[in-house]
Amino acid sequence: MAIDEETVDRQNEATLTGQLLRSFLILLMILFFGTGFAQAESQVVRVGVYENAPKVFMSESGKPSGIFIDIIEYIAKREDWDLEYVPGTWAQGLDRLARGEIDLMPDVAITADREKKFSFHKIQVLSSWFQAYARKDSGIRSILDLNGKRIAILEQSVQQEAFTRFSEGFGLRIKPVPVADYKTMFEMAARGDVDAAVTNQFYGAMHARQYGLVDTAVVFEPSALFFAASKNDPKQLLEAIDRHLSVLKKDTHSPYYNSLRRWTSEKVRFKVPLWLQILALIAGVALLMSLAGSLVLKRQVNARTRELWQINQEMEQRIIERTEKLEQANQKLLSEIEERAKTQKALFISETMYRDLVESANSVILRWTAEGKITFINKFAQQFFGFSEEEIIGQNIIGTIVPEVETSGRDLTSLVYNVAKDPKAYEGHVNENIKKNGQRVWVAWTNKHLMDESGQLVEILSIGIDITKLVEAEKELRDTMAQLDKAKVRAESADRLKSAFLATMSHELRTPLNSIIGFTGILLQRLGGPLNEEQEKQLGMVYNSSRHLLDLINDVLDISKIEAGQLNVVSEPFDLRESIEKVMKSSQPLADKKGIEFSSTIAPEIGVITSDRRRVEQILLNLISNAIKFTEEGYVRLRGEVRGNDIVIDVRDSGIGIKQEDMGILFNAFQQIESGTTRKYDGTGLGLSICKKLAHLLGGEIRVESEWGKGSTFSFILPKEGEKV
Repeated sequence: MAIDEETVDRQNEATLTGQLLRSFLILLMILFFGTGFAQAESQVVRVGVYENAPKVFMSESGKPSGIFIDIIEYIAKREDWDLEYVPGTWAQGLDRLARGEIDLMPDVAITADREKKFSFHKIQVLSSWFQAYARKDSGIRSILDLNGKRIAILEQSVQQEAFTRFSEGFGLRIKPVPVADYKTMFEMAARGDVDAAVTNQFYGAMHARQYGLVDTAVVFEPSALFFAASKNDPKQLLEAIDRHLSVLKKDTHSPYYNSLRRWTSEKVRFKVPLWLQILALIAGVALLMSLAGSLVLKRQVNARTRELWQINQEMEQRIIERTEKLEQANQKLLSEIEERAKTQKALFISETMYRDLVESANSVILRWTAEGKITFINKFAQQFFGFSEEEIIGQNIIGTIVPEVETSGRDLTSLVYNVAKDPKAYEGHVNENIKKNGQRVWVAWTNKHLMDESGQLVEILSIGIDITKLVEAEKELRDTMAQLDKAKVRAESADRLKSAFLATMSHELRTPLNSIIGFTGILLQRLGGPLNEEQEKQLGMVYNSSRHLLDLINDVLDISKIEAGQLNVVSEPFDLRESIEKVMKSSQPLADKKGIEFSSTIAPEIGVITSDRRRVEQILLNLISNAIKFTEEGYVRLRGEVRGNDIVIDVRDSGIGIKQEDMGILFNAFQQIESGTTRKYDGTGLGLSICKKLAHLLGGEIRVESEWGKGSTFSFILPKEGEKV
């Protein structure tokens, strides 16, 4: 319910008259009695001011005004603050507050980002919301009417972020125009520079009519408004504000509610009549000139004041009652607008999704009757089958997009009846279809009944996906699988032949070599008679070459078995310390021959483990032999220790080392590092490859660290408990 302008004018004039008379009386008393008021030193509080009437603004006379100004001035008097106002734009005020150039900024809503920069008190000053205002002839009534429009928004405000989020939720393409203050926004909207302006409801209700603008149904983002202080509130202002607000908001006759009634009425500002100004001036002069006249005037003023006070009390009560009714009506209207906005948004989203799904989906979508007559076909289906909408609508699906007989010979004429009878049975059904040009395609269909309110079948909705390539790929896959089955049979046969070959090689090659090595050893021991120097030399060459060849054959057989998955490892308890000492003892002659230091350090906790003893010793022997072979002087040192759940055996040498670029081929089979040393050092390139694969079979691994020219460290890692073996 609106308060009529004449009543408000009378109230405002009466209130102003009473204030003027009281001011003159106080002035007379000061002049007459000569009383001076000592002013104690006050705390200076700098307050930002920007244009957002009626909450905060600069009046025509240049004085800070508004609801927030009334409240802070009331608090300042009681806290003995000396207020210093700093005018500017909204963005300037926030920037100044962040830099500490002002102490308080009014009319600030709390956001997560602002809480990082500023401090806020707990009791809100006002509740507000945002609303769009436009010219009467703009045609803008709801949120959907803003699509493609230019909208003025207060820069660096909660409003800007909230409105952007609000509009994006409806899928609208809105062109936001950030503006420094509300006054400029309404001027731009009035001139047509923008299509609408978004402000808070206080400013809009107060100024929209002045610029020829009307409110719309676009209402969003209810928010609470506070005073914001610098981070951590260095002057401790916010606690005082909360303390006074808690008292002011409990009393409906307090200055807080008086300010609300003053600034939220339809006509806020009024001009004091000229006769009243003249009368006040004459009264003031008369009071100053005559003390006696002041006594008479005082009685008249008191009487008039009591009369005006009575009128003011009655008016205040009426305003409070009307304000309460207005607040109730406003609350209901927010609720209604939010519900309508939700409904509009849901409808818009639903329509958009349906339109996009049907017209833009990469799927065939049809509607057809129980008799097979096509009533709808989407654009994708038209392009897919090659029919225009005019050609296909009204035609039967049999003979147009469904052949009467599949290429396999299956009759499809009864398909329409069967799908109409039980569409669920044909969900995910793959069917052979036909295009206008005669090309056969395969489509996976999902069918659904469309029923009327009485439960009668109206139409059938069919959604199809082209799976022609998938069907062809499946056929090709079946052919490929058949070929693979044949190849598998051949591979298994070849594998059996390979196994037989390996078994034969193991026997046929090792047996004569062992004989050669054995007989050569007998001759070298001179058990068959004396040898001259040349014979001993030649037999030694035969013996060493045979041993080398046997090692090579063993390595080739091992790597072949590993790659064929035929090398089995055993899992049994054995003393690892004993195995390490055994390998060290057998390698000692090689180290002594080259005159290098050869030593070992074994942790006391290393003892019995469960693994394959033969393969563990094979790995250790290979790593130690390599270290001795590639070390000309210095040392080869073995260290065994427990690290967590693993046993780690490091073989460190001071040999030639390995270049970083060669690390990648270190464990490749049949490949030696070409570093200028391949002619000097013999080898097949199988040793490290076999060690790596054996370590993996034992549940462990081999790692290497090396620096060219300074030596290498090979680490053999085994599980302590042997659970991976």
